[in-house]
Amino acid sequence: MTELILTEKHSVAADFAKALGVKTKKDGFFEGENYVITWAVGHLVELYAPDDYDPGLKKWRMETLPLIPDTFKYKPMGKTLKQFKTIKNLVKQSRFSRIIIATDAGREGEVIARTILLQSGVVDKERMVRFWTSQALVPKVVRATMEQLQPLTHYDRLWRAGYYRQVADWLVGMNLTRALTVRLGDLFSVGRVQTAVLALLAQRKQERETFVPELFWLIKIRFKSDKGEWTGHWFKNKQTRITQKETARTLHQHLKQETDPGTVLSLTKEKKKEPPPLLFSLTDLQQEANARMGFPAKKTLAVAQSLYQDKKCLSYPRTDSRVLGTTSLNLVRDILAKCQTAYPDIFAGVDPQQVALSNKRVFNDARLTDHHALIPFKPIPAGATPDEKKIFDLVCRRFAAAFHPHCHFENTHLITEFGKETFQTRGKVILEPGWRRVYHIKSRNKDEAEPIPPLCKGDTGTPEKILCEEKKTTPPPDYSDALLLKDMTNPGRYVAEENIKKLYRGEIGIGTQSTRAQIIETLIRRNYIERTGKRLVATDKGIYLIEQLKKCATSSVLTSPEETARWEMKLNAIALGEAPDGQFLKEIKTFVTQAVGELQTKVFDIKKFSQALSRANAKEVGKCPACGNSVRELPKLYACDGTGCDFVIWKRMAGKQISPKMASNLLKFRKSGPFKGFISKKKKRFSAGLVINKVDGKWKVNFDFNTSKAPDTCPPESPLHVAMDMGIMDMNETPFKTPPALSHEPSSSGTPDKKGCCPMCKGKIIEGKTAFGCSNWRPEHGNCRFVIWKEILGKRLTEKNIETLLQGKKTRAYVFKPLKGEKFKAALKMVATHGNAFAIQILPADIKNNTLHTQIPCLR
Repeated sequence: MTELILTEKHSVAADFAKALGVKTKKDGFFEGENYVITWAVGHLVELYAPDDYDPGLKKWRMETLPLIPDTFKYKPMGKTLKQFKTIKNLVKQSRFSRIIIATDAGREGEVIARTILLQSGVVDKERMVRFWTSQALVPKVVRATMEQLQPLTHYDRLWRAGYYRQVADWLVGMNLTRALTVRLGDLFSVGRVQTAVLALLAQRKQERETFVPELFWLIKIRFKSDKGEWTGHWFKNKQTRITQKETARTLHQHLKQETDPGTVLSLTKEKKKEPPPLLFSLTDLQQEANARMGFPAKKTLAVAQSLYQDKKCLSYPRTDSRVLGTTSLNLVRDILAKCQTAYPDIFAGVDPQQVALSNKRVFNDARLTDHHALIPFKPIPAGATPDEKKIFDLVCRRFAAAFHPHCHFENTHLITEFGKETFQTRGKVILEPGWRRVYHIKSRNKDEAEPIPPLCKGDTGTPEKILCEEKKTTPPPDYSDALLLKDMTNPGRYVAEENIKKLYRGEIGIGTQSTRAQIIETLIRRNYIERTGKRLVATDKGIYLIEQLKKCATSSVLTSPEETARWEMKLNAIALGEAPDGQFLKEIKTFVTQAVGELQTKVFDIKKFSQALSRANAKEVGKCPACGNSVRELPKLYACDGTGCDFVIWKRMAGKQISPKMASNLLKFRKSGPFKGFISKKKKRFSAGLVINKVDGKWKVNFDFNTSKAPDTCPPESPLHVAMDMGIMDMNETPFKTPPALSHEPSSSGTPDKKGCCPMCKGKIIEGKTAFGCSNWRPEHGNCRFVIWKEILGKRLTEKNIETLLQGKKTRAYVFKPLKGEKFKAALKMVATHGNAFAIQILPADIKNNTLHTQIPCLR
């Protein structure tokens, strides 16, 4: 008789086919003499939508809530309907003596299989058995486990736990999302897991915004003796900081007056060893890739999936295990043999004694879950992308490190007494790098680079420097993918109940390995959070949702990681047969009914919501010149959404509407126009450009009239006109023309070169063909117009002259030859004029007190 095997994915079906000698592949299944092997594509069926029960529920209305079906039904998913029909046709065939369920060994795997069977109408459990292993599906494991099949009914509790989790998520999501959306007039998605994660981000933003830094002082002394130098840090009992300025100042003065040398009170050394890091789970890999390369969690998963599915050089990525099973020993030996040849620099230090079942950090059946840890299967193909090579390298190095010896190091703790105060020095010296060789790590902190001298108790040292450093506390950092994944994996520090903390120290966290990346992307897609570089920050809309839910007695539990864990505990109890059947679902229905009731009657702060919503849904037109955050279009202005930033561009300036395109160009290039249609206070029309300048430390939008004013229209008495009359400048090369391209790329770093820095914006001074100008001359770098022309009245300035002028000093006197008038002798000096402008003064030597003769504006 033939047997039917149902696996969770095509690759697993292929493993079974290889192990069982099934070679014929057909449309949707493998077929052999004794076995037919088919596969799901993850979930093939899903719970009904509300309008599947009743078309009238398609429209969202409060009076239709709560939505609690008497019986929850499933339907096939459209995108995988073909494969579902293939499986349905197979499982109904009587020719199979047994149906072997070989989906993943876990709650989700059980749900995938049972819902397919349920939707296919198969209820005959007598011929159904369960294949269950978390080992790598090498032929030996497949064949051995096929001899240990269990009745499907042994896993009914696991199916019920998975079913209740699915239904609970549906009830919470469908009801509370509809209730909030109808009440607030905008889509507000709510979910058991996603809302708890959003609460973490909202809380972090609030902590940063309300954080008040506190000053503290550290006192340290640099000691020196004939044996070497060391730095001692003041401490008293367990206190290392001084929180009172006067106390720190008094102690500092006391120590500076001390004449006796410091004396070594004690020096202790302790040798320790550090084991290699555990193998990668998916979340661990996502954290590492984000920290090292800035990859979002979603990208890491996609690349790892490609390496597994397409390149076939990586094991199944969606795993929460950090270990391998004991049956994987021979597989590991084969992989090491391949990789030692391909990557000798990484695998050269592998210790053969670590490649054994005694290495419980690697081979541990007790800690194995649905899938074993992420490991390489073979060297990466030559055609891999750069991102694939980076992810593979991370996995490969972690795998190699697992079979290296421990890292051995020596910790040193030195205590020095000086002025009746104690100072400690800690050092760490690597004795044998072990697994660290894989990462080329020699040290982990600055103390390791400076070993403590070989001192003994009673040795003395002279204080070379006595420093009192003022520091201040810093707020918790913004979340990155790596930090958020860490807290989703182990959110124990956010809960108070001890048994919940213990639960979070185990395998349970917020979300699962395969869903955490998607949760982050879902929150971004729904405008609850934003990603800027590596930072993940809650938006006004996200914060508003959390604030409103926390004010509700019932619904507030969705914002609590503690309550999320409590739900998981109950589901685990169901899976283990320790909880009464149906009680959990009854509690969820009660919760949903009460939550909908309070949301129906709750009074919402609609004005505050409207403000939050307008910013959350506002279109970005550019980046703020002040802080780099997004500038968004609001009803009356374009405003920066950065915390505490007040930069704005008004939509209406001098009677003219500023369009999004004008604002976008203005933000991109720091200038835009000229434009017609402005109206002055005297009701006269005028044309002007717009420019963003930094004035008195603030970025503001101003009119730029220089775009339409020719040099010869300057007032006759202006310094520029006088300069032209004297022949200082040529009419065809005016400071209002954009100068020729400068010889270096602009920089806004403010670091001066040997010539000095720009007095207007602190940018670098760089040399062009006809002038020395500010490197921030481009609109996108600040539109700074500072310039000193190379030639004035026939006198060509040298770099030394430019340095002198930038320092505010007067040059020595030179002979000038104007185009009009007689020769004269004069010095030059740069002075500040009105506003933030500067000019070059010409100081004739034959006039007493260096009376000003004219000024040359330092403007292009």
